[in-house]
Amino acid sequence: MKNVELKIALIPLVRSTYDIEEGKKVFQRQLNLLKRFEGVRWFAPSQIVEYVESMTNFLNTLKKESIDGIVLLSATFHLGDLALSVSSEFENVPIMCWAVPEPDYRGDRVRLNSLVGAHLDFSNLYRSGRRNVRFIYGTAEDERFIKKFSRWLNAIRAIKIWRDSKIALIGGHAKSFMNIDVYEPELFKEFKIIVEVLPLEMVFKHSPSEEEVQKIEEDYKNIYRYDENMDDVRLEKVARLAATFRSIAQTTRSSALAIRCWPEFAMHYGVSPCAAMSYDMASGLITACEGDILGAVTMLTLKAFGCKGMYLSDISQIFEEENALLFWHCGVAPHTLWDGRSERTLDTYFAGGKGVTVGFVLKPGPVTIARIDYIKGWSLFLAKGEAIETEKLLKGTYVKVKVSDPIGLVESLVQKGFAHHVVMAYGDWYEDFLELASMKGWKVHAEI
Repeated sequence: MKNVELKIALIPLVRSTYDIEEGKKVFQRQLNLLKRFEGVRWFAPSQIVEYVESMTNFLNTLKKESIDGIVLLSATFHLGDLALSVSSEFENVPIMCWAVPEPDYRGDRVRLNSLVGAHLDFSNLYRSGRRNVRFIYGTAEDERFIKKFSRWLNAIRAIKIWRDSKIALIGGHAKSFMNIDVYEPELFKEFKIIVEVLPLEMVFKHSPSEEEVQKIEEDYKNIYRYDENMDDVRLEKVARLAATFRSIAQTTRSSALAIRCWPEFAMHYGVSPCAAMSYDMASGLITACEGDILGAVTMLTLKAFGCKGMYLSDISQIFEEENALLFWHCGVAPHTLWDGRSERTLDTYFAGGKGVTVGFVLKPGPVTIARIDYIKGWSLFLAKGEAIETEKLLKGTYVKVKVSDPIGLVESLVQKGFAHHVVMAYGDWYEDFLELASMKGWKVHAEI
């Protein structure tokens, strides 16, 4: 979600007993390189900083800008009071302590001693109780540096997205699914996310734009084939639901919806919402089935990282001989994840023919398996996998995913108390999640 602008400060710290002229050059060169990072607005003082008093005005400017992150560049070795002063002024803002490589010697001494300066800063801040502080070594032209710094920015972007997010909980969580419930004060304390509870009747009685409903109907007809029980009457209800969810999200200014999708929809509305939720996911609106708020939070986090393909799923089967797991749900995956081979269908295979879902196999590729959860404290489940070509033998949306130890992964997920939904996201977001968890102080249960 790179269109969300981050405000990041770069503060170059020096001490005049070292080569501050070289330190100035390092600062200017690295600042110019940092400006290549997408979606970041940089703030930097006009001069290098040696004394606390000389950065007072600059820090006041940062306060007015509601800065999102601070990079302390160890342009040369410097005294520890500079970083401590910044930390005191910005207690909740993530800080990165940056050391650069030493230039060639001139004479018989180290010219910058940048590494020791950054080490001093990090140690001081960490020992004084700050946990949202990170260390990085290198320059902004190095691939390793770029990857690590990008992950740090992604973690900050996720925190910013949470702060500006609302989740609409429509109808509560599914019957007996207490494991996906969440205590809202704890949610707000950790993420600053507000939950707005909406009754199912609001959906049932909503009147979306007829023009939009007709457009969505045509989209469905172009993408899917009807199964034997599907008809245009059911399709109109599905399209109306998809338009309704989008309208409610816009009206309530919600970033995601968590929906109690059964049994009331089929009973009182006439169709289940699975196919409608699939359509909205494909257009960028996060929808979590069965009222799973933390499933929605996990997907919001991935969206902040830049992930464009994700799916809230059950792990439904273990294939020991293939080292694989079946990621399946009854038909909510976005059609943008289609494998390009299987037939795409609109199916009515449950709820007495009212359970309208989409059906196809998901595409192959590397995936990240993740779940943010609250289990006697905030926890993260994390694993890597590879979605593989899978034959279409089932209704719903699904794919087999190869992992290193399928039984071990499932046992870890279950025995650590995680809910039965996980997010399967295309791409490698493993290190991004680890960076975020470290910044937030979460307990991590990671499988490779």
